[in-house]
Amino acid sequence: MKNVCSMLTIAMMNLPTGLFVVDKNGIIMFINYAYAKYLNIDPADAVNHHITEFIPDSRIVNVLKTGKSDIGAIRNFTKNENKNNILTNRYPLYDNNQKLIGAISIVVLDKMEQLNSLKKQIDLLNNKVNKYQKRILAALDGRYTIDSIISCSEIMNTFKKTLLRFAKTDAPILINGPTGTGKELAASAIHNASARADGPFVCLNCAAIPYELFESELFGYSSGAFSGASKEGKEGQIELANHGTLFLDEVGDLPLNTQVKLLRVIEERLVRKIGDNTPKEVDFRLVTATNRDLKKMVANGTFRLDLYYRINSMVLNVPPLKDRPEDVPLLTNYFLKRFGNISCSKEVMEIFKSYTWPGNIRELKNTISYACSIVENGVIGVNDIPNSIIIESKFTNKENDRSYSLSCLKTNTEKNIIIQCLNDNNWNITKASKILGISRANMYEKMKKLNIKRSTRFV
Repeated sequence: MKNVCSMLTIAMMNLPTGLFVVDKNGIIMFINYAYAKYLNIDPADAVNHHITEFIPDSRIVNVLKTGKSDIGAIRNFTKNENKNNILTNRYPLYDNNQKLIGAISIVVLDKMEQLNSLKKQIDLLNNKVNKYQKRILAALDGRYTIDSIISCSEIMNTFKKTLLRFAKTDAPILINGPTGTGKELAASAIHNASARADGPFVCLNCAAIPYELFESELFGYSSGAFSGASKEGKEGQIELANHGTLFLDEVGDLPLNTQVKLLRVIEERLVRKIGDNTPKEVDFRLVTATNRDLKKMVANGTFRLDLYYRINSMVLNVPPLKDRPEDVPLLTNYFLKRFGNISCSKEVMEIFKSYTWPGNIRELKNTISYACSIVENGVIGVNDIPNSIIIESKFTNKENDRSYSLSCLKTNTEKNIIIQCLNDNNWNITKASKILGISRANMYEKMKKLNIKRSTRFV
């Protein structure tokens, strides 16, 4: 045992990096040559002396007080006018009964070059982590569930039941529906109701990516694959969707040459990055969506027949809003709560219910957002919604037995003319009144009646 202790002492004494040990009172019990060299002393001269005699601000005193480690601390020494930086870790020492008996300080790095090299490596790793974290967080954006589909109509109840049945399978699903019906919401609901809910949900809008960049976005690329490519390469959306769901929105906009490669990936379950000869296995569920007639596109030669048959194993048709008018009040109240503590008049609700909503839920949402931004008294009235909706709605004001839209059109037209005139004359009310041929007092009266202020928008 003596020989072992002697060898350990010799080994610690000759370590290339410094260390010292103090007892519970801060008295140095052991210090090796390397650490003694930092202090410019002989090891024998330091033993049995308090550590603060050599390092007045030593943080090992705090370790003795708190019993907690001090990791990654930088200590500066000046020797012969040369500054020396060392990176140290300090640990409390306990006996078998968990009683504090001292502390040890160990130098991790003692050369500035080592510190700089370590810092560069850490910065590089942090940059990579941040880069991939952003991509992964974007890829995991499957926040909508079946409960996110707001409805009370029978047609939507049937739709949701079909969606849940389809979600239990792993077959490709094609979602058909007019623009603004919520196809992405449906795709996310499929993902979250499937066995792949714990995996990523990767959404790619095929219409939003330039043709020349599409393949690099979908399949990824290796380092140096082409001019301007990232040195680290890039994972494609297919690879990011591994063990999850890949949602291709506006699939009808897929370039023909990309359609061929996507078909190969679907069949072989292998993806090959641009510039890389080694394919990688991928396991994903494919969900696509379109508002276009893919059968006509196949007939016109703009969409491949073989790909069409691979993506439409199950077809889910999203009902347009005009086919479920009973959902309009429910959706309206949902958006009103979302945009603020605002309500709408009975007339506006009746207009909304009788309008066909060619832009579907997206148009309804944007209309309510617009109305909420200009409403004055917290209740959206007819003057707060666009003329086009009033004109095209089938609502009739039964009290006056005439089309409500004509009355509103007159009011809104007058309001827009006054706003335009004020804008053209830098809101000089006197000048605008003369141009419109009314008195200044009449102008103020109309502005008050029509809720016109400098911030008022056109209707």
